[in-house]
Amino acid sequence: MVKAAVCSLCGLSTAAPLYDDVGRPYCCPACREVAQLLAEGLSVSPAPAEAPVDHAQEVTLALGEMWCPSCSWFIEERLKRTPGVFKAQVNFLRREARVVYDPERIHPRALAKRVRRWGYRAWTPDETPEDEEEALFTRILISLVFVMHIMIGSFILYARQLLGLDTPDTLWMSRFFYLTFFLASLPLLYLLGWPILRTGLVSLWRRQPNMHTLIALGAFSAFALSTRNLFLGQGHVYFDTAAMLLFLVTIGHWLEVKARSEGMRAIEKLWKRLPREALWISPEGPRRVPVDELPPGARVRVEPGEPFPVDGIVAQGEGEVDESLLTGEAMPVYRRSGDRVYAGTVSVDGTFEVITAAVGAETVAGQIGRMLHQALWQRSPVERLADRIAAVLVPVAVLVAAGTFVYWTRQAGLEAGLMNALSVLLITCPCALGLATPLTLWVGLQRASGEGALVRNTAVLERLARVRVVFLDKTGTLTQQPLKVAAVWTSADLPEDRVLAWVAALEAPAKHPIAEAFLRAAKERGLTVPQVHTFTAHPGQGVEGALNGRVLYVGNERLLQRAGLRLPPDMHARAERWRQKGRRVIYVGWEGEVRALVALEEALRPEVPAVLDELRALGCRVEVLTGDHPQSGARWQERLGVSVQAGLSPEEKLGRIRETEEPAAVVGDGINDGPALAAADVGIAMGRGTDIAHAAAEVILLRDDLRLVPWLLRLARAVRRKVHQNLAWAFVYNFIGVGLAVMGYLQPILAALAMVASSLLVTTNALRLRTFAGPSSASRRP
Repeated sequence: MVKAAVCSLCGLSTAAPLYDDVGRPYCCPACREVAQLLAEGLSVSPAPAEAPVDHAQEVTLALGEMWCPSCSWFIEERLKRTPGVFKAQVNFLRREARVVYDPERIHPRALAKRVRRWGYRAWTPDETPEDEEEALFTRILISLVFVMHIMIGSFILYARQLLGLDTPDTLWMSRFFYLTFFLASLPLLYLLGWPILRTGLVSLWRRQPNMHTLIALGAFSAFALSTRNLFLGQGHVYFDTAAMLLFLVTIGHWLEVKARSEGMRAIEKLWKRLPREALWISPEGPRRVPVDELPPGARVRVEPGEPFPVDGIVAQGEGEVDESLLTGEAMPVYRRSGDRVYAGTVSVDGTFEVITAAVGAETVAGQIGRMLHQALWQRSPVERLADRIAAVLVPVAVLVAAGTFVYWTRQAGLEAGLMNALSVLLITCPCALGLATPLTLWVGLQRASGEGALVRNTAVLERLARVRVVFLDKTGTLTQQPLKVAAVWTSADLPEDRVLAWVAALEAPAKHPIAEAFLRAAKERGLTVPQVHTFTAHPGQGVEGALNGRVLYVGNERLLQRAGLRLPPDMHARAERWRQKGRRVIYVGWEGEVRALVALEEALRPEVPAVLDELRALGCRVEVLTGDHPQSGARWQERLGVSVQAGLSPEEKLGRIRETEEPAAVVGDGINDGPALAAADVGIAMGRGTDIAHAAAEVILLRDDLRLVPWLLRLARAVRRKVHQNLAWAFVYNFIGVGLAVMGYLQPILAALAMVASSLLVTTNALRLRTFAGPSSASRRP
């Protein structure tokens, strides 16, 4: 008779406990599996956490008043030179500075204070930063009143001059309008001009001029010249030029901030979908608690229509689950006892009890948000190049403007020299150049995550765009899971069920599709799976373990050679017949001889033919790497129509990849694929893959759909095209614009309009990637 016990994980009483290999009781298989994961230090979530920084502390400062990448470059350089700072990174898109510092030498508030002294805004984590988008919009609305007054008045005066109505008798009227323009410009200088002037003066004083320097020089020079001419009663006034310049530049900056904010909402969406409370089925009874207070192994209940608050394994219940938040797949998926579920996904029609494996930031959704956040801090090579060009462009623009001022002052006077120099400064502001690359790459990352493809950083997108060879693992990648045990053949005196139970016991600790096939077969036959005493995995060969006083080997022919097992002729003949049918043969042996054979059948994923055709259409050479017997590999090659390299060990797979001179991607899901994924230019792990595969890969497909592989290549190439288009536009725009401004053909207002239009064009072109078509529904798996 089975004695009742209390589950060592969730704490609930059970009349029929399950025990692990050291005798701990559990109420259900889900609790036992989660306990094993926690004991091994693993998680049901695929994304690894970032390693902590030793011997230092890290702080993230929120930043404001950054107008272009030159500003982020300047702040980063100054922070790096601050005593007590080991490392500093400033992200222009996120408006954040991540600083690693010595807490004994400097405090985060002192770091924020330093940034403010340089003319920018900064807030520590315990301070609430202002909403830059809202603050800018408020300034624009208030300033619009004064700008409209200046522009309408200027239009009236220009119209009088064109119609010949401006006479000496009405000179007092013009002077009155000019005086009102002067008064209306004063609040504009404070609302719109002061933030620019403050930063521009600081950067000029530091001998590192940036975009603020250009705009401040132009706008305040126009205002100073106009004020001089107004009170001396001679020359022209340019209050309308200064006002419109500040107004247009601020509008352009607001549009950039708004576009950036929309891009950042991808991370916010993930966090908002995570429930804050959960219904905990504790030993004291059901009660609602904050999710962060749930201990590992807690049993939570989820009703129909509710989101799952945790990552975990279903202990009880079944039904459809909407996983579109993580995978982008609109169709719900069926989940039942033993399946994994994830925080933020929604139960459509079932009531579930789930054993908690991860909460909050450790869930899949939380780690996706963290990975997307980290991706913004890892600049790709093309981003670093654009940053360096933008930083160099500013002093070059100042020199060209100075030369223009000197030339035109000699040719046509001070006012002409100042206006033409102002046009040069405006047209060379590196806004479009600075936005062209980071925004495009970030939108590409966001679009990939929306389809269930998690890309670790922007540099991976660059490498994906260059891929010309794709290596595919077969088992679990090209074939559907689970595999099916098709036949078991043993020596005359050995029952099939006993062999299958032993094999399932030996494979149970392994994380491989073959292990899942054996465990499922044993469960379907109602077999009791014993506990192994020792276990050793031989990657690319099989497993070894001690059971019932004997050492068992389960694997392929390479394991037979390793263990020195003899293969009887009758078993060899049967194995050959199975291979001719396309089956995979697993050998089971002990005491120096093979005692049984197991045949596994693999079903090809329905989308594979279309995926292979699309990869070839993209100009990629496709190879399948497998450890299967060469005879089975030949049948797969005939079926797939691509090169299949069979009989490979993990080391041989690695060597094949390293021999390839062209950029290569590897797609896999198992322990055997870990070295290959790490060695490839880009490693792509399937969503159901092992933790080792996920750790080695740079792309994780959360949706179990191979169609994402060619789609990712197309997306990466589209991102590269957008980057090249934006960079080309930025250079052409600057080249033509500077030429027109130097020759005196471009007025300052037109230069300001062109600058805003250029930034808007680059931003719009990058944001078009958000509508990049997903994988075609024509080949979508049912």
